[in-house]
Amino acid sequence: GAYLNRFLSSTFTPGSVYKTVTLAAALEEIPQLEYRTWDCQGTVRIGDETIVCSGTHGEQGLSDAFANSCNVVFALLAAELGVEISSYAIDETDGLYIDSFYLPSTGDKTNLIVLTTGVHGMEGYIGAAMLDVFFREIHPSLDTSDTGVLVVANVNPYGMKHFRRYNENNVDLNRNFILDWDSFDLSSNKEYPKVDTFLGPTGKIGNALWHEAGFYLSLAKTAITDGADTVSDALLTGQYEYPQGVYYGGTGDEASTVYLKDVFSQCLDSSYENIVHIDIHSGYGPRYNMVIFNSVFETMTEAESRQAFGYDYIIAHDSEAFYATTGDTTDFFYRLAQQKQRESSLFSTCFEFGTIGDDFMSSILSLKYTVDENRNHWYPTTNAISAQVIHENYMELFYPTETAWREKTVQDFKTAAQGVLEAKLQ
Repeated sequence: GAYLNRFLSSTFTPGSVYKTVTLAAALEEIPQLEYRTWDCQGTVRIGDETIVCSGTHGEQGLSDAFANSCNVVFALLAAELGVEISSYAIDETDGLYIDSFYLPSTGDKTNLIVLTTGVHGMEGYIGAAMLDVFFREIHPSLDTSDTGVLVVANVNPYGMKHFRRYNENNVDLNRNFILDWDSFDLSSNKEYPKVDTFLGPTGKIGNALWHEAGFYLSLAKTAITDGADTVSDALLTGQYEYPQGVYYGGTGDEASTVYLKDVFSQCLDSSYENIVHIDIHSGYGPRYNMVIFNSVFETMTEAESRQAFGYDYIIAHDSEAFYATTGDTTDFFYRLAQQKQRESSLFSTCFEFGTIGDDFMSSILSLKYTVDENRNHWYPTTNAISAQVIHENYMELFYPTETAWREKTVQDFKTAAQGVLEAKLQ
């Protein structure tokens, strides 16, 4: 059917991510919620929409409704809260939906906080965790009389479901947000063709030890032949000519990109005077620190950002560690704001949770895990041990299992988010 974005005007069947978010908001706003019961008969009418549940759960309390993942109860709670929840289908057969959650301000439309997660599918897990932190520990202190919140989660539902960075077409969505494809040069990455053989090896991975040795020999050969910087330069900007390669940005808007571009446009066209956007990612940076990574279009320097946000780990346009990317969400949001002459009312940034680390050896491991996963996607190994190692390494690259790491992400997110919102909300 025709594409229709109704995140500001309608309610669809809520996705599982938003049951947690709705629950957190409901516990905050609705008195004695834990003593209430609801009757689920499989469907419920909310406005003009019929919400369909996965079963008929009958009379149930809050804990049972959450355990049953009951769409009826959470749709009723969302309606009571004045929240608008939608699930935009990417692939209904595979159960792939982008979830949106809009909690409008109750009075003046001064500030709109926009949170996006899962642009890189695997990163949707850390994104879901941080959304829970936001609604439990940050949202209660906001002045909701003039501040609304819009969340767009699991932007890349295929990658989140199938544990990949890339989407159903092997596209890196954070390289797909091109403002004008007609004028865009698909061959702009001149370094990638030089190292495609190294970054995109063919054939199944066999014995783990032999493969390990082969990777490092190939890396050494590539570094000697093409230079060590060529590999990093080939990766960071994205590439648009090798569909089975890593960091492939596509040749046109992906379905998820069409949706989020329209969301951004509606935000800028709305009556909200001030927009603060945080895109949540993981992978880059020191292992136990989250980095605020500002867009090249943000004029604040690193020093100014540190002072304004009260947070030490900042990468700004003037930082030594800054690198430019092509087709990412924050840059697109700024470009679109410039087109609409609303750039003065937008702050768009990325929260990046470091996982493996940022020293030399950690960078090599990150590269290896990336190349191995992509190779195994196209040429699945028949070696069970190798398959398990590849999967576990890739999981660690985006959502480490270590308790200390996860606890630190919560601390950093709270500190950084509170600092950004205090500085940027009017």
